[in-house]
Amino acid sequence: MENSEGEKTGESKPAPQMQQLCRFFSQGRHCNFGKKCRFLHIRDDAKAHENKTVRTPSQSDVAPSHSEVPGGRTNISRAAPAAGRRPCRYFISGHCTMEDRCRFWHPPQFPQVDDQPVPGDYARPVQRMRPVPHPNILHEVKLCDLTEDVTRRLRDTEIKQLEKRFPKDKLIIQERSDGMVTYYRVTVVATDPDWPFDLKEIDIMVSFPDNYPQEIFTLDIPLDQDLPPVMARHVQQASCEWLQAKHATNQLLGKVELLFRPFLRWLDRTLERLFTEGARQLKKDIDIEKAGLQFIPYQELQATVCEKSEEENASNERKVEKTEGERTLEGPGCDDRHQQQEEEEEEEEEEEETSHLVENIKISGPHRGTEVKLLGLRLGENTATVVAQRITVCLQCNRCKITADLTLTGRTPCTAECEKCSASINAVFRPSMLHQYSDVLGYLDINNAAPADLVLQDCELSVGCLSCSQECPIQNISYGQTKEFNCEHCHNKLSILAESTRFQYIQPRANQTGQSACAVHYKSIRDPAVQKGKPLPGKGTCKHYKQSHRWLRFPCCGRTYPCDMCHDEDQDHPMELATRMICGYCAKEQPYGNGKPCISCGSMMTRGTHTSHWEGGLGCRNKVKMSRNDRHKYANTSKTVSRKAGGDKK
Repeated sequence: MENSEGEKTGESKPAPQMQQLCRFFSQGRHCNFGKKCRFLHIRDDAKAHENKTVRTPSQSDVAPSHSEVPGGRTNISRAAPAAGRRPCRYFISGHCTMEDRCRFWHPPQFPQVDDQPVPGDYARPVQRMRPVPHPNILHEVKLCDLTEDVTRRLRDTEIKQLEKRFPKDKLIIQERSDGMVTYYRVTVVATDPDWPFDLKEIDIMVSFPDNYPQEIFTLDIPLDQDLPPVMARHVQQASCEWLQAKHATNQLLGKVELLFRPFLRWLDRTLERLFTEGARQLKKDIDIEKAGLQFIPYQELQATVCEKSEEENASNERKVEKTEGERTLEGPGCDDRHQQQEEEEEEEEEEEETSHLVENIKISGPHRGTEVKLLGLRLGENTATVVAQRITVCLQCNRCKITADLTLTGRTPCTAECEKCSASINAVFRPSMLHQYSDVLGYLDINNAAPADLVLQDCELSVGCLSCSQECPIQNISYGQTKEFNCEHCHNKLSILAESTRFQYIQPRANQTGQSACAVHYKSIRDPAVQKGKPLPGKGTCKHYKQSHRWLRFPCCGRTYPCDMCHDEDQDHPMELATRMICGYCAKEQPYGNGKPCISCGSMMTRGTHTSHWEGGLGCRNKVKMSRNDRHKYANTSKTVSRKAGGDKK
């Protein structure tokens, strides 16, 4: 009867359907519809407690396969994991936006075991446990909790991890002869896929002290590998600095940490930078060795100075002891003799030092002769030094004032005769080194002639490269133009620029014996023909142009002439237009400019544009200065002009 009644009631009343939850309210957010919302406003915890199912011990602990719903129907739960379905990582982490539409498995969230009572027929659900670290593996310990037993365990843990990390072919274990210290030599390979160096691995040797990790482990880079010693020392120094800094930081934080594994991670990240810095240091050492120099670190220099000072102090103490002993043996009457002997010895030492200084001054030699200086000298970034191997000088005879070119090599005397008066001319060139702080090319010793110009285009110079310390020859240098070229050895860019040349005669020093020799010697020497601040010979004019007070420097040969006709008379090559000129009033060399005053003295080197003659299309337009024969002088003089036009002109 009961069954039939139950069947009747089931047939008469339809089973209640499950109403869907409001996803906004169930997630703890605000629902804008409020009470008018057509979904259930129930939290997920209450719904789960409402729909909990009966689990048997034989069923899986993950989720039940069937669950009963009100109305007597059995519903297949979506929580059952299907074959090949993975759990949703967003649901596990806390929230999945897809909810029921997610194609991954959403595992059921069981209530805590301690919060809900478990009936006898229900199996206790499995509680998810957080991963617990192994009790025997220690990585960090507070400094206050550190004991001898913990220290020993930490040290053993570090050694075991080292042996497990590196295979046998990359790990070598060595013990010292007394057996107190064990060394572990391992090979560290770079893991960077874009490693730029050919050497991809480095060997390190470590040893752990007995009180490790209270003290840092010792680190050495063996020198019996392919790594250069300079780079190995740099890597070892940087590694030791990192270990000391890390250990000091841990002490400030009040903890003790195993440092070998963090050190390996740091070394893997910074190995490329350490190799790059070590390679730079290696290149510097090679360049210094090629230059013939020796670099001594400050620490070594300070140690040697301290050792020398200690030895000197010890020797002085011994001398004092000996003198005191001799005085005690000889008696008090000999003190004056010892003082006199000491004073005489000190005077002799001072005389020797002064004589050495005088000899050095004599060897260096004073500057004498005619100084050749390059004005406006500019050397490039990689240009170290410049030395003249051969120069061409334009000399002017003292008797007939005829100029001629003379080629001179370093410290080789040259003798020539004047073409007009056959006077003998003697000249010697002593080169000097040009650098950033000296613009003196050398010194000239000339008799019966005076220097007029330096033909820089025919000079042969030797330029020293700052990068490779090698020298390379250079020719065809022009005034006012930057000469750029590449080094023959390292192909670095070199450059040199000179604006002009100045000759200055250095007066000889007067000797104590007499000045007659200097006076006789000065008769055959005359001041340079071209001196800055003084006018040129004839103020730069020539027989062709009497109103042109300048010399023109022609780029075809690099020489100076008053005009193009003078150039064609003296040279046999085609003339090129001049690009530079020398003022006839102050001898200032400057870029070519027609009708412009000198940039130094402000004098007009040519007649100005305000003349009555026709010059380059700019003639005289002043009717007062016009010639009466000029038809433009009286043009339009009798023409009637309106008042308006006359007012506009005024």
